[in-house]
Amino acid sequence: MRLDHVNIRANDQEAMRDFLVTVLGLRVGERPPFDFPGYWLYLGDTAIVHMQGTDRDPKEAGWIDHLAFGPFDFDAKRAELDAAGIAYRATHVPDRPLRQIFVVGPEGVKLELQCPDGVTP
Repeated sequence: MRLDHVNIRANDQEAMRDFLVTVLGLRVGERPPFDFPGYWLYLGDTAIVHMQGTDRDPKEAGWIDHLAFGPFDFDAKRAELDAAGIAYRATHVPDRPLRQIFVVGPEGVKLELQCPDGVTP
């Protein structure tokens, strides 16, 4: 398992994108066709920052939306979560062989568990 990416919400996505590109030397790259706007910022060939828009008050909860870890076996991880009584939401990334399981823990910490199709860690 490894940390895959951090997802950041921003009211001014272009300003946040430009800041991260300038300060960290990331580059804007290809992103799946989600039904909401955003950017994926790459370090080499890896999208390490995923950004999405929001209209939340900046004084509210933190701007880090979630932390993503993987890889996991989709069916095995769902069975583990079901057995532990942990609620989750499962999705599929458009145009990618990747399923996701989102879980929210104490104090609202959200984790994305990445489950590549056909991959057993």
